[in-house]
Amino acid sequence: MPPDVVVGRGRHPEVHAVIDRAPLVVTDPGLEPIDEQVVNPRGWRKDWDEPVRDFVPGRLTERAIRELRGVRGLRVDLTTADPRTVAGLAMAGIPLLATGTNAALSEELTTALATKNDLDDPLAREQHSVTTRRAALDTHSTLAWRRDLADRAGVRFVAQPGVSVLLATMRPHQLDFAMRQLARQQGVELQVVLGTHARTVDEDEVRARLNGHEVIVRPHDKDAFFGDVLNDAATVADGDVLLKVDDDDWYSPHAIHDLLLARRYTGAEVVGMPSEFVYLEELGVTARRNHPTEIHNRFVAGGTIMIDRRVLRSVGGFRRARRFVDAQLLNAVEASGGRIYRTHGLGYVLRRTASGHTRQSDPESFRKPEILEREWPGFHAPPELVLEEGDLP
Repeated sequence: MPPDVVVGRGRHPEVHAVIDRAPLVVTDPGLEPIDEQVVNPRGWRKDWDEPVRDFVPGRLTERAIRELRGVRGLRVDLTTADPRTVAGLAMAGIPLLATGTNAALSEELTTALATKNDLDDPLAREQHSVTTRRAALDTHSTLAWRRDLADRAGVRFVAQPGVSVLLATMRPHQLDFAMRQLARQQGVELQVVLGTHARTVDEDEVRARLNGHEVIVRPHDKDAFFGDVLNDAATVADGDVLLKVDDDDWYSPHAIHDLLLARRYTGAEVVGMPSEFVYLEELGVTARRNHPTEIHNRFVAGGTIMIDRRVLRSVGGFRRARRFVDAQLLNAVEASGGRIYRTHGLGYVLRRTASGHTRQSDPESFRKPEILEREWPGFHAPPELVLEEGDLP
């Protein structure tokens, strides 16, 4: 089969009978792409045991990245440093204190690197890492490189799969809130499958709240099993990837996009975020727990489970149960040999109230000294979140 794009110099190919056109010849493909399945944030450390270092030129290897995981940050002059190495360090999540500019770097990454952050603050340091790694993965990965070449050639290229969001709700007062969380998602194609308990919802009205995203409403009886509602939603969903969300939790505009990035660079059958930030409504505090992130792990928050449609089918779908549906799905994936990956936790806030959850728990269990990293009075959103009127508890 003839190529659609030819990268390199030399004789221009002729019109080919199979595609009825000549391939596009690209002599300036830009910065050489970086393999995101080799260079990525896996192994990220929230703590550090070394001060800020100066950038030292060298090969961008997995070993070199591992040796930088313990530094608070890396000073780099973009004017003189190899731009591909800089892009790779950003993809790996190494906090960079950058000066100068380099035209070979994307505008998105240049903007992210120019943002000043206090790397002495662990949360600000991680936010900087998340912002720059996202920009680098979006513009300097192999996937981004092929996407850009396809755009130039005018040929189809699917950079990320379509996502079907599975949302089961039995709380009518939470619907507007949940729709806002989904409507603000950036960089993704969404289909929303809404499973309701004992309530009729106008599909056109829901679609209007979601900025035109496709919506399917599936009504159920009041006594329907939670697992059955989710299974039904998965059955009618069209997306290659399914994402379970909860109706009362907060999601950043990049939450779904970041899950897709993690799915790409890890190849894991399930990706999700930890319930790192928890708003404890009964106590009126926000707790940040010290969950390790960017690792393979047995647990991710139930409201962030992203799973391949084929994998869900292979493990029998969501179990017919009222409680622990999320945990049983994760157990089934692990038992079948699947991998579960936990990406960063800055794009999600779990809400715990006195009632309304499939699993009730003591709010103090979220504040155990061995797991509590930090605490704020009232609702405290991580920087990733974008709050609108009506989002505050």
